Amino acid sequence: MKKSVYSVVLSDDVIAEVDRLAYIKGTNRSNMINQILAEYVSLTTPEKRINDIFDELSSLLYSGETFRELSPRAPSVMSIRSALSYKYNPTVKYTVELYKIPQGSSQGEIRVSTRTQNSALILEMLHFYNIWADIESRYGFSGENSFEDGVFRRPIILRESPMPNATAKVAHSAGEMIAEYISLFDTSMKTYFAAVSDSTQKIFNLYYDYIRTNQKII
Repeated sequence: MKKSVYSVVLSDDVIAEVDRLAYIKGTNRSNMINQILAEYVSLTTPEKRINDIFDELSSLLYSGETFRELSPRAPSVMSIRSALSYKYNPTVKYTVELYKIPQGSSQGEIRVSTRTQNSALILEMLHFYNIWADIESRYGFSGENSFEDGVFRRPIILRESPMPNATAKVAHSAGEMIAEYISLFDTSMKTYFAAVSDSTQKIFNLYYDYIRTNQKII
């Protein structure tokens, strides 16, 4: 969305209130005024779209007992935590970043990390990520995943299910699709760390059910 510089005269009291709101929402004065005016004229800005997605993501993920907010969200970034049953129950951090302007086919990025120096855990996480990436690639995901410095990165690409007979339960919004993907990823990771002999097959089955029951996925 193109932006230009405009000169307007506003009262000091109005600016003070705008600055207060901007501080609460973690943005600056110009963005806050732009959001207020856009809302008044019923125009959806990239910032409003991202905020709406995060609101929906919060309501879906935080309604249960698995996920909790890790830190107050920034205008384009939201951090979520989940506990992993592995020795000292390390925290798994999910960071969702949404782009104001898509970068190619990518609408944003999901990053997964665990604050640990335990080499055994890092190796196990890498093994799981490789299994996960292989399953996604097998079912048509064309994005490039990466694992570096303990962080798994996965682009958010909105796409159709590769299953021709996939059935959607409801029409999915971006917030729902991201929430379902994070829930699936978290469940699959915990299945892997449960150390059952057929964990890879169980993860495959979880992903298969995901693409079979959703027409729209990420």
